Amino acid sequence: MLKNRVLAAPMGVPRAHLVSSTYYGGISLPDKARGGSAGVVVSSYGPADIVGAGNPFDKYARDVTRETLSVLEEGGAAGIMEFSFHPLKNPDGTVQMPSDGICYTGEMGKAMTVQQMEDQIRDLADNCKKAKDFGFSMIMLHFGHDSQCCQFLSPVWNRRTDSYGGSLDNRIRFAREALIAVRQAVGPRYPIMMRISRQLMVPESYSEDDMLYFLKQVEDLVDIVNVSAGMDCYGGTVEHYEANVHTHTTVFEPQYYNAAFARRVKQECRVKVALVGGITDPAVCEQLIAEGSTDLVMLGRQLVADPDWPQKACEGRSEDIVPCLRCLNCYHIATEHENVQCSVNPRFRRENRVPRKLEKTVKPKTVVVVGGGPAGMKAVLTAEEQGHRVILLERAAQLGGQLNWADYDDYKKELKAYREYLIRQIVKSSVEVRLETEATPEMIASLAPDDLILGLGAEFITPRIPGAEYARQAVTLYPELDSAQGRFVIIGGGTIGTELALELAERGKAVTLIEMSDTLSAKGNKLYRIALHQHLRRCSTLTCLLQSQVLEIKPDGVEVRTPQGIQQIPADHILLAVGLRSRTEAAQQFYGITPNTVMIGDCKRVAKVIEATHDGYFAGTNIR
Repeated sequence: MLKNRVLAAPMGVPRAHLVSSTYYGGISLPDKARGGSAGVVVSSYGPADIVGAGNPFDKYARDVTRETLSVLEEGGAAGIMEFSFHPLKNPDGTVQMPSDGICYTGEMGKAMTVQQMEDQIRDLADNCKKAKDFGFSMIMLHFGHDSQCCQFLSPVWNRRTDSYGGSLDNRIRFAREALIAVRQAVGPRYPIMMRISRQLMVPESYSEDDMLYFLKQVEDLVDIVNVSAGMDCYGGTVEHYEANVHTHTTVFEPQYYNAAFARRVKQECRVKVALVGGITDPAVCEQLIAEGSTDLVMLGRQLVADPDWPQKACEGRSEDIVPCLRCLNCYHIATEHENVQCSVNPRFRRENRVPRKLEKTVKPKTVVVVGGGPAGMKAVLTAEEQGHRVILLERAAQLGGQLNWADYDDYKKELKAYREYLIRQIVKSSVEVRLETEATPEMIASLAPDDLILGLGAEFITPRIPGAEYARQAVTLYPELDSAQGRFVIIGGGTIGTELALELAERGKAVTLIEMSDTLSAKGNKLYRIALHQHLRRCSTLTCLLQSQVLEIKPDGVEVRTPQGIQQIPADHILLAVGLRSRTEAAQQFYGITPNTVMIGDCKRVAKVIEATHDGYFAGTNIR
């Protein structure tokens, strides 16, 4: 019996986190338990890795696992142990696979013997029994993504000619035998959840109908089917790595990505269903459950953004939920194990120095924040939460800064939601907001602040190209996305230029995107770029010119030097997206009013949301 229908999904462990003093056998598990999740899935390799043991129930790993379980119980969450059924290495360095060939990791694979298959199944069943005996409320068998079971089911990797290959019945045999062994080990009354990929999203793999057939053959062995999609692998071939963006969807894919297949499973199989993938809104979750598309929802990144999501939903405070941006900065594969953080939750992976709740100060101060972008808004909320008197000055007629361009872009709904969340929290707070107020040193001095936080933002750059007066800044076109007609040239293939090019091309407009380097949207993480490029490739009206330089802008087009030579490209709209310049010099005029002065966000250096949020948070907490 679970206290609600929300489960916290397992999340991979970044290498740097394995030596963290706040490691609890997974990432931020205590926060998820105390935030109201009914069950929290613990990755089986987590406790084993931290102590160097072979599995989470061997040697000293028992101590780590026990601590993990006790913290979950403290939060009223059921502990769910995940077992990842992934390929093993042979002594010669090859990977155990259904058939000889190249593994999804790019390594050489060798066909498993029947004895090796039996050994893997036996070990899995033994560990599941240990998890039950240890006190875990449920087990989750990871039979999706890059698991051994998915490889046996998929003709891409399974080309065996014995009873484990060929027909669909043969290709599901290995997974079914594993489930039979696990069920026998844990008994008929112990809950088993199985994660599957409805499709792997790689060429020549199994279909959703194939997966549904498999589920019907094992519905008597499992209690809950967790419906996911795609691959989850590091390195390897391009098509396999690109399938990662269907497991951890970016803003370029719809939310509730697997809901349609989850509904098929619920209608056609005698199992409970747990939906995962792009889940953010409690109201939509209620609707999916009510209409019979799922029984439970499993949240991963959204609980990183706000571990208190379940509790806030329970209390009817959905407006206070911090929205996940689906940026994938928290996913170690996307960031290639560098700076694995959350764009909207500074506490993630900093649990030892960022508290769940800020304490009230015993020395309230007057704090002035200049600039109402994401950095400034986060700063005022953090300072106000500690009990300081806070004044926010914004020269525009509304708060939001660069996030206000999200009103027009289909792929910026999450950014818009984050802006609206920050504004709602400011409205609820005691922060004094002064809009349409141009700050001057004299004005700031008259407010007599104890601390001054400068978030003046950045300005769009106009490049020194002959004829630049015939162009306009790209963001100014957003209100005209649907109405503007003709041919478009966008100069600059960073995030702004590339996303605008995609928006226009998907509306059927002729677009030429010009970028000096060899990479589009270079500042985005790896999986963001992959998802973006997947959509760009589908646009027949889009031309991308890389390693190309605009020599002159004319009233009716541009002259461009490309690797193939000089080209004249006609255009009705010429748009500039060459970047921003920090307003650092403007901010420096405010120094000297108070010793406690700091710059944040774009004002400090051109920043992404993750940097703006963290800058604002730490600027606020550093007020003492």
